[in-house]
Amino acid sequence: MNHKISIIVPVYNVEKYLRQCLDSVVNQTYQDWEAILVDDGSSDGSPAICDEYAQKDGRFRVVHQANAGVSSARNVGLNNAHGEWITFLDADDMLKNNALEYYADHVNENIDMVMAGYVNLDGESNVIFEPQIHEDVLLNKEQALTMMYKPMWFPYQGYLWNKCYRKSLIDAHHLRFDERIFFNEDRLFVTQYLCSILKEVLYTSSVVYEYCK
Repeated sequence: MNHKISIIVPVYNVEKYLRQCLDSVVNQTYQDWEAILVDDGSSDGSPAICDEYAQKDGRFRVVHQANAGVSSARNVGLNNAHGEWITFLDADDMLKNNALEYYADHVNENIDMVMAGYVNLDGESNVIFEPQIHEDVLLNKEQALTMMYKPMWFPYQGYLWNKCYRKSLIDAHHLRFDERIFFNEDRLFVTQYLCSILKEVLYTSSVVYEYCK
C-alpha cells in the first residue's frame, strides 16, 4: 500500500552539507514523498541550494523565514506537510537510500510509529557507531516510553530523526515543538507523541539514518 511520507528539513547555515543531505532524499528507492525545506534565516548559500532543488524536483517545497530557531522551523514544516506519515531529517545528516521504503513497508493500520536504527559517521564518513544486534519488536505505549528512556545497548534516546510518525495523530493532539526551550525539545515532542498513540510501535535496529558528527 502506498503511503505519502513528508520529510521535514530545518535548514540553517549548512551550505557545506546540504547537497549531500538533499541528494540522499532524491536517491530514495521509495518515490511517494515530499520534502519541506524550512530555511530559518540562513546567511550563507543554503537558501539558494534549497531553491535549486525545488526548481529541479517539485517534491521539494521551500519556506524561507526570518531566523526563529529549529523548533519554529520544524513547526512550520508540520504546518505545511501533506503526507500521511512524517519523518524529520537534519540538514547535515543523510537518509539511507531505502529509508522511506522501509517506513512505507512497515507502517499499517496497527502501527502508530516506527523507531528505527541509525549509524554515526565522523567527518570522514567513517562509521563510529552502528547497531551490533538485529532486533525487531512490537511495543505498546508504556514499553516504547520505557525503551526510549532506559540505558541500553542501542540508544534511541529522544532522537527525532530515526522515527516515522502518523500525521493524523500529530494533528488530532495539536502536537508542536515548544519554541521556548532549546534542549531536549525533540525528546519532549517524541514523549508527547508516544503518550498520544493508541496502537503499537515497531522498534527496529534496521538502519535508516546516517547521523554525521
